[in-house]
Amino acid sequence: MKSKVITSSDNSNIIEKEGVEYIVMSGQIRQDIEQDEEKLLTHPMATKSRDSLGREKEEADDPIRPCFERDAHRILYSSAFRRLRYKTQVFFNPEHDHISTRVDHSLFVASISKTVARSLGLNMDLAYAISLGHDVGHGPFGHAGEGIIQNLARDVHPDFCFQHEIHGLRVVDNLTFQPSTLRRGLNLSYEVRDGIVCHWGEGTSQYIFPRNKEDKKNLSEIKDRGVRPYTVEACIVRMVDRIAYIGRDVEDAILVLNGLPGLPSSVTDELGSDNRSIINTLVTDLIQESYNNRDEGKVGFSNGVFSALNELYKYNMEHIYTHPRILKYENKAKEIMRKIFEDARNELDRKSKNEYGIWDELSDPLPVKKLHKFIKNTYMDNQIMDISDVQLIVDYLSLMTDRFALRMFEHLVMPEPFK
Repeated sequence: MKSKVITSSDNSNIIEKEGVEYIVMSGQIRQDIEQDEEKLLTHPMATKSRDSLGREKEEADDPIRPCFERDAHRILYSSAFRRLRYKTQVFFNPEHDHISTRVDHSLFVASISKTVARSLGLNMDLAYAISLGHDVGHGPFGHAGEGIIQNLARDVHPDFCFQHEIHGLRVVDNLTFQPSTLRRGLNLSYEVRDGIVCHWGEGTSQYIFPRNKEDKKNLSEIKDRGVRPYTVEACIVRMVDRIAYIGRDVEDAILVLNGLPGLPSSVTDELGSDNRSIINTLVTDLIQESYNNRDEGKVGFSNGVFSALNELYKYNMEHIYTHPRILKYENKAKEIMRKIFEDARNELDRKSKNEYGIWDELSDPLPVKKLHKFIKNTYMDNQIMDISDVQLIVDYLSLMTDRFALRMFEHLVMPEPFK
């Protein structure tokens, strides 16, 4: 007899019809997984998958995967996550195969966060999902690109705010494609969305703890970075974000920057002298210190390790992040982004609007075609009509990879070849 697996919302187990046996997944597998998960969630403030606050748009549960595992897969297979492989972490447009890109960093954060979450009895799936999505709001050219987009937008609207954490929520809610579809928005659970918008990896606090459980913010109304997350798992990701980049940036810098001075003894004596030792020390300390404060849900570092971590950040800022070669690339990135931004503004001003208020006339140059394709796919096809010009261009820029931005710039400044 042939067998076929189907899904159902009822509690049937097997249906036989016309000689075919249908095995019905009613959600029992997911429920069993959730029960096993809860045996591992020994932290007093761990987030249970079945207790999630849910999604913006109601949908049926997956018959096999708990909600946070499902979210992680949605992010992992999304168009926004795939683009991270060609977005700057620190070093622009790297040709060296071993230099980290934004996708490498996200995977490092995800790996470390799962280890920390498991050790503390927290929800690994939730920590993993937040980690994968925490940087999807970044535009091209890393933090330099973030500042450039902010400044370009504020030249037009002085109160406009572009911060990659805040924008990351907009990406997963509205801009990125669902896997294998043309629908925009991933419809993630509240806890994952909260972890993305509140991750702020540049924060320098020694400790962090989640906000009150009654403080169920409307996440789309958060406008400032630094808001404390809703879950302990998100607090873990916020701390691990720094762990994942601080030593790796030094390791990358050694490969491409000449004359880099050695790490100070205040760092090496406490943390170690290479990325492997630094990560091991920071992760071990984070787990121990957070375990000691588990009843309060407090996550952080011991005094000595935290002091050395700050010294390492100062070293990176002085010798890596403000290195003349980095600053040179930042100036080039400004020229590239400004040209694309201004050309897009001119194009939107030039075009006549259709009945929906959307610019739909197609022109010959490739950057114009790409812009109009983005408008159609993102707003027209999803019936979003009230978008401002500046927000539209910011959305467009934020999804670009470094190489796509370079390609668009080249088409804008170089004359079209004779054909």
